[in-house]
Amino acid sequence: MRELVAGWIGDAVVPGLVGVLALALTGMVREWVARLRDERMRALLMTLVEAAEQLYGPGKGEAKRRFVRERLKQKGLHQVSREELEAAVYRLHGS
Repeated sequence: MRELVAGWIGDAVVPGLVGVLALALTGMVREWVARLRDERMRALLMTLVEAAEQLYGPGKGEAKRRFVRERLKQKGLHQVSREELEAAVYRLHGS
C-alpha cells in the first residue's frame, strides 16, 4: 500500500506542484521585469525633462514637451501621456 501511495505521489502530485511553482515563478519574473521597465522609463523621463528645462529655460512648455516626446520617440517609446510629463515637471520643481 505504501508503495502504491508513493508511486501515486511521484506520478501525479510532484509534477503538479512543479507546474504550479513554474507558473508562480513566471508571474514573479514578469512583474519584476515590468517594474524594472517602469523605473527605467521614469528615470529617462526625468532626465529628459531636466534637459528640456535646461535647454529652453522658463516658459516655452510646448517646445519642452515636443523635445521630450521627440527624444522618447527616438528611443522607441511612444506611450507617454501629457499627464506623465506634467507629473515629471512637478517632481522636478519639487512642488
